Amino acid sequence: MFGRAQGINYSGIPKLIAPEISLGGNFAYDINGQYYSTTTIYGYIKREGVDVSYETLLAVMNSDLCWWFLKHTGTVLANGYFRFKPTYLKPFPFPNISKTNDIIINKLVNEKMRINNKKDDDINKKINECIYNMYNLSKDDINVIYKNL
Repeated sequence: MFGRAQGINYSGIPKLIAPEISLGGNFAYDINGQYYSTTTIYGYIKREGVDVSYETLLAVMNSDLCWWFLKHTGTVLANGYFRFKPTYLKPFPFPNISKTNDIIINKLVNEKMRINNKKDDDINKKINECIYNMYNLSKDDINVIYKNL
């Protein structure tokens, strides 16, 4: 099931997974810990006591804000791709996520998953708006992000 022995310990455990090299946030939620890739892929497991849902964490990691951050702190590879290694993601500051925000974002992410991950700009826009609100970003801040994506 896993290419490296250390990965066997994490089979069957829910986690976020992401390829090492990607063009934008391509995190996925591995609900049952069943997915495997032949390329370098990282698994992100919540620490004990973290009450925020994986769906909300998935939304933050796939947000335009996280992508903007990585583009401005990481090193570009060929064709505009970036590394999504834990070392590069660790400095990304996570906001305090209230239970209310967690519920709202969780519902939006589940709605997006329900429609089979088809691109739904309205849902993506709502998710990004919720994330910007958690970071207390102004309209000017948001405009800077979109100008530089």
